Amino acid sequence: MSVAAGLLATALALSGAPGEDGQSAAADDRLLTARVAALVRTAHEYLVAHQKADGSFSIVRNDAAASAPVAVTALAALSLMAAGNLPDRGRHEQAVRRAVAWLVDHCDARGYFITDADGVSKMHGQGYAVLALSQAWGMDAGDQARRAELRAALERGVRLIEESQDTDSGGWWYEPRATSAHEGSITVCMIQALRAARDVGFEVRAQVIDRALSYIRRSQNEEDGRFRYALRDPRTSWALTAAALSTLNALGEYSGEPNAKGFEALQRSDPFTGTSAYNEPFVDYGALYAAQAYWQYPDQRPFQRWWPVFVEQCEDRRREDGHYEAGNYGAVFGTAIVSLTLQVPQGYLPIFQR
Repeated sequence: MSVAAGLLATALALSGAPGEDGQSAAADDRLLTARVAALVRTAHEYLVAHQKADGSFSIVRNDAAASAPVAVTALAALSLMAAGNLPDRGRHEQAVRRAVAWLVDHCDARGYFITDADGVSKMHGQGYAVLALSQAWGMDAGDQARRAELRAALERGVRLIEESQDTDSGGWWYEPRATSAHEGSITVCMIQALRAARDVGFEVRAQVIDRALSYIRRSQNEEDGRFRYALRDPRTSWALTAAALSTLNALGEYSGEPNAKGFEALQRSDPFTGTSAYNEPFVDYGALYAAQAYWQYPDQRPFQRWWPVFVEQCEDRRREDGHYEAGNYGAVFGTAIVSLTLQVPQGYLPIFQR
């Protein structure tokens, strides 16, 4: 069996193919494969049941402008694809194909992924959309017409991200234009989207990545190793520390004093396993990046301590129908981001491969 075929077999097991109980002799018990498979399977059943008729996913809110369909559709598509569901194959291939088509259809002439009613996704949605479509591009062997539309949307989306960077700070802001304002979580989202697009063959300007990498480095608080919301902003968080470290790793930086200090801060203030006195915000968002940071770190002992605690908490949080609540962001978003995080170590998505 080839490496690609082996990855696909593992992913299809998670998506409900034969062997979905996770009892394969090849299962790595350190990854708690059977338990994770059960969580992912029911989460995906919930997601597919809540996909809208037009192919999108969104936060269920009375105010449609706050439903964030671009960001949530991209995250749901990423989670489904992480289990081997692609636009042309897999148990939930139809759901993925419709979600990918919806994203492509909502990429405007500038390259901005938006709908008239979406007042929330903004550049976070842009990053997640480019990330999701780049994964689909790298793994979908579908018809040429569909791939041509996908390529065109990705090329426009990448160009818009590049052109929206503040060349002085190297960061990005919520709006799709260059401005002196900038924010760390947006910048991380843009870097990971550009990295994913570059990895599947799209041209990304080296100077854009260099400026962004400098931004991430300079956003670290030298005193405690945590990462700030923005340059010269005193506020730090565990979630942004996880996001920054996973981004540095994605760009090939695994060592050095800033990384070591940041990783110590990540573990110290981890809301799952640490002893932090901080009231950490955005824990589900942070967990997605922490899983990547721990999994990619050369010393796997921190991951082996963190992963069982995270999986157990996911089991405790899961509702009877398989979904996860995420505070004000609701069940569809919560289910998408938690189930995506649970699949990081499976490594089926190119962005999760070490």
